Amino acid sequence: MTADVKSYTAYRPLDIRPLVCALLFLAIFAGCQGGRYYMANRLQELGIASALGLFALGAWRGLFHLDQATWKNWFVKPICLIIGIMGISSLAFYANYGGNPLFSFFSAREFLLAFIGPGIYLLCRSGFPLMTVERTLRFTLVALMLNYLFFYFTLDLKTLFFSSDHTLSNLVTYDEWRGFRLKPPLFAIMVALMAALISLRQSSNLPAWLVSFSVLGIAIYIWSIVMFRSTLATMIMSILLYPVLLASKNRIPIMIVLCPLAIVLLPVGFQVMLDVFLGSDGGAIRSKAFALAFEQIPRHFFLGAGEDNAYGATYQDIVAPYFYPDDIGLVGTLYKYGAVGAFLYLFMHFKIWRQLWRANTQFVEVQGRINPLLWGLLMWLTALAFNLILNPGLAYAQGITLASTAFALASLHLR
Repeated sequence: MTADVKSYTAYRPLDIRPLVCALLFLAIFAGCQGGRYYMANRLQELGIASALGLFALGAWRGLFHLDQATWKNWFVKPICLIIGIMGISSLAFYANYGGNPLFSFFSAREFLLAFIGPGIYLLCRSGFPLMTVERTLRFTLVALMLNYLFFYFTLDLKTLFFSSDHTLSNLVTYDEWRGFRLKPPLFAIMVALMAALISLRQSSNLPAWLVSFSVLGIAIYIWSIVMFRSTLATMIMSILLYPVLLASKNRIPIMIVLCPLAIVLLPVGFQVMLDVFLGSDGGAIRSKAFALAFEQIPRHFFLGAGEDNAYGATYQDIVAPYFYPDDIGLVGTLYKYGAVGAFLYLFMHFKIWRQLWRANTQFVEVQGRINPLLWGLLMWLTALAFNLILNPGLAYAQGITLASTAFALASLHLR
């Protein structure tokens, strides 16, 4: 009897925290394109597997800890949304141009990264510490920036740019005044920079201040390399608008009053952004691609052309050798996914933004301070909204990864 008691008391439940943190790190690191600089971004496949692992683990634990309605909401709906996007876009391409729809389905596999958010939510609702998730996310953002600097200083950018292998040449951009630049994990840097600003302001002791200052310094240094002026402008606009319009629910009347003015100024702002967009390097090719997209869109208006793949006809074979929908903003999304897909994109963008805004305002009201990570994600998504027409970033791996994570964190904080 005594031996049985000792055996029972010696038992400890399995600690899954290291496993969850490892899966979370790999999913976000790979989803934000941290592995694009080696092995032709094969690390993204591991990131997708990690995202699916998080989702499966969260779904399994949620079965025993959550009510049926919540479990279905965060298990069934994400599956229908994500698999629906991948399936419909692949079938649309098959209906329009033939080929193997299965190849097109797996060509859209970066959407599977969206399972990160539901996995985080189900795990945290089942008892996993939210603070551990946020700490892992902050660590991953810093790792992405250090990873970029390592390859920036060790790779021969000029050789890569002129490489005949497109997976290598696509890593580097060039113009006369900025020279050769390694493409960065842009969205991760944006979130890290803005979160570090708040952390620096709210640091209560010297070690925390030094960490925040170091992260901010790394982000600013990377920005001095890439020098994305339009993106920096949208970030500054978001930060300046925050105390005026977004800091609390009391600002809603001001937002309503300013809406007509924003609508009036929208065409002017769009024209300025379009001029910058078309006037930058490769602008002449983009303008031709825009014209071709507008010619093609009426032919498959509702569901779009669909998702092409490397094992059959591509957009370059069908439309023009220089036609890449990903390079022409929301018009490219409309061409690729149709009116239904473009509407769904806009709906999800503002749904996630609203959830982040609500979570941020509630956190400030309850805690009396700003959560740096929530605020950084809110400012990132606000900055993307200013450039939405020319850069629908949530339709690609980096945006899918961070948007899904942001929605889960905001939903958890709202509880």
